[in-house]
Parts: sequence; C-alpha cells; structure tokens
Amino acid sequence: MIETTVPVEKSALPILSLIRSKLGVMTPTEKKIAEFILSKPAEAVKMSISELASQTGTKSESSVVRFYRTLGFSGYHTFKVTLATEIGGSSFYHTYEDIFFTDTVEDVKRKIFKGAIQTFHENLEMIPASTLQKAVDLIDSAERLYFLGFASSGAIAMDAYFKFCRLKTHCSFCSDSHINAALLSSPMPGDVLFCISNSGETRDVVIPAKQNQPIAKVIALTGSPNSQLAKIADVCIITYSEEVNYRTEVMVARLVQMSVIEVLFTACSLKKGPNTFENLTKGRNALSYLKF
Repeated sequence: MIETTVPVEKSALPILSLIRSKLGVMTPTEKKIAEFILSKPAEAVKMSISELASQTGTKSESSVVRFYRTLGFSGYHTFKVTLATEIGGSSFYHTYEDIFFTDTVEDVKRKIFKGAIQTFHENLEMIPASTLQKAVDLIDSAERLYFLGFASSGAIAMDAYFKFCRLKTHCSFCSDSHINAALLSSPMPGDVLFCISNSGETRDVVIPAKQNQPIAKVIALTGSPNSQLAKIADVCIITYSEEVNYRTEVMVARLVQMSVIEVLFTACSLKKGPNTFENLTKGRNALSYLKF
C-alpha cells in the first residue's frame, strides 16, 4: 500500500505511553490495533502492515494507516522503528508491572518506584501548560475559593486548602458534605470551586459543582476525561495513571495530583509578586512554636 506523507507533530511521550493516552479518541478499530500493540509490542514490530491488519482483525491496511497517523506518524516504517527502539531500551521507558502476592519487598519497591517515575514523565508531557495557566488565572481572580474532595481526594483538597489559604483571604475546605451544602447555598460572582475526584464521579463533588454553575466557575482535577466532573468543568486538568491489577495506580495518581496543586500554588504565588514569598515565609515562621 502506498503511504502518503502528511505533516505530523512529534510527541515527547514514549510511543506506548502515547498509544495509551490516545485510546479515548480512537475508533473501535483503532483501539483493536492499539490493544494488540500494547499487549504484544515485540511481535508487532516484526509485522508488515498487512500482517498487523490481519492479526488484529481489522482486515484493512487503511485502518492501520489511520491508527499510526492518529499517533502523529507519517509512515508505518517510522512507526515501527520508533517502537522497536523504545522496547529495545534506547528511550526513557519503564513498563508498568503488576504486583503479586509472591512479590518480595524489593519487587514491590522496584515496581512502585518505576511506575511512579513513568507516570510522572507521562504527565509532564501530557498536561498542557495552557490548561494550568487557565486554572491559575481563575484562582488568582477568585473572590472566594472552595476546595471540594472526599476520602483520598479529600486529603489532596485539604493540602491544597492549607497552601492557598495563605494566598487567598476567603478560602474554604470541609470534609463534611452537609457543611459544604450550607457554605455553597448562595453562590456569588467570583466564586471558584476547585473539585478533586480521580474518578470524576463522586456525587458530593459533582452535584454541588453543577448547582453553583454558571455563577461559580469550576476547576476539575481528575483522572477521568469522560467523567461527569470533567464534562461540567470550566477548566479540567486531566492526570494520567496506568491501570494494573493492584491499585497502586491510585497512589501514583494522587502523587501526580499533589504535584499539580504545588505547580498551581507556586504559579499563583509568582503571579502576586516578590512580596508574596516574604509573606509565605512569615506564615511558616508563625508555625515555628509548634516544633521542638
């Protein structure tokens, strides 16, 4: 089959990570190809374009062409060479590994640390700076800033509140849904709700956010781009983590989300000017009597 060259935008992501990141926008046929390559990358690099089409049941070479163009490649050969280089160890690439009952402490340490490194690398490339800037601008202009999050996401929300209460006069967080309902009963222009939910389906986060719109603006921090929370957000920050059989991906996702909070806090501090850091230092010093 003749391949035509089309302009492409190269991604800084490792190719297998890139494939995973694009699954949400792929057609069912493209997903079949993607899932085969993700499960058997070493076999895929040895296949011709017709063999890959046949092996994945797509029957058409044009489906494979559309697949690699979705990833930003102009030719099948370039795609295969890039994949072969990656799985050969010549690029930044660590596989996500399942954790089993037979694993030693050393195995668990290696798998979790490598998985975290890989996840941080992917999120570094995948989270658009433009999205973070929109969040910074909303937070900076907020008259009242509310953080919503429960359970594990509540820990991130509380950490965010502890940081931003030193920048914003009106900043709130509560782990009780009833108190939040009372606090958010009268939304005002200038309100910003910062909603944290990895699933994006937490009712106690999504419902208050919907009820406060369009008067209040909603920033979402979630791992689910197609979730209820993501769909209603004015600014949606999507973090990524790989699913494995043991739920370490949730732990890693939260590490990434805490890092996102730190980025936003630091960027907001910079936006307020040099005096902000002096005030933050005073705030830290005010806590010194609590330590030996």
